[in-house]
Amino acid sequence: MAPIRRSRRLEGKRDRLSDLSDEILLHIMSFMMIKDVVKTCILSKRWQNLWKSLPDLILHVSNFSNPLFFYEFVSGLVRCRGGIQPLRTLDFDRYGYVQPQILNDLFQYALLHDLQHLKINVPYNFGLPNSIFSFQSLTSLHISVSPYDIKKKTRVPLHLDLPELVNLHLEKVGISTDENGHAKPFSTCNKLKILSIEDCVLVYPSSLSPQELGVLDITNATLTDLTIIDDTPPTYITAVPIPRYKYVICTPKLSSFTMNSSPFRTLHGQGGMTVELHSSSLM
Repeated sequence: MAPIRRSRRLEGKRDRLSDLSDEILLHIMSFMMIKDVVKTCILSKRWQNLWKSLPDLILHVSNFSNPLFFYEFVSGLVRCRGGIQPLRTLDFDRYGYVQPQILNDLFQYALLHDLQHLKINVPYNFGLPNSIFSFQSLTSLHISVSPYDIKKKTRVPLHLDLPELVNLHLEKVGISTDENGHAKPFSTCNKLKILSIEDCVLVYPSSLSPQELGVLDITNATLTDLTIIDDTPPTYITAVPIPRYKYVICTPKLSSFTMNSSPFRTLHGQGGMTVELHSSSLM
């Protein structure tokens, strides 16, 4: 009888969690901090490589006791994850200095794994690689800079090659212009529906006179929801004057238009419109 009772006791201690499907276990992992997710690899052979299939990566330095540990973790994550598993979401948040090579490796990895959603918050000293603006699978992109990007190293190029992009949010980001001070980066995004521009500035070529007024041309045939927040800090905060510029908006399918401190604060059901506004009028 003793062996039978021992068998029943062992059965009662069976690892029922490991009996769950990969899909359910990955869903459970999605509620955990990434550093704890990776630690599950030591549980058993069943768990050894499961974390590598997690489709959403949330990498926030605030979840680590030391920024150095954060960098080591991100570097090791890219090196060990490997495989051909698609990466659906990358959410990267780092205040303070960023080691460019580690972040470049992370973005390159995401580029090769069919990334769909990218949210990044980086310090003003980091220049984004152009590969970010040519993710063929990307459907949503959120870029923010902290603190205010005086040197405008974090910037959007003249042209965006994002054919699947639906949602774009830019906060405190520089927007590159041509030799005439004209920027029209959104016209090539043929699926764009939602666009939010918050405290962004135009980055002019050195040949352009500072007295000339630049133009941010928001022309897009599919855009339905536009938000502009222009609350750039005054000169005594930035130590240099913030160049003003004109908005030109041509969006035939626009149904919602929100702008701070403006007579056009909220517009609904306008169908199609062409509007010219000076950014100084938003202050």
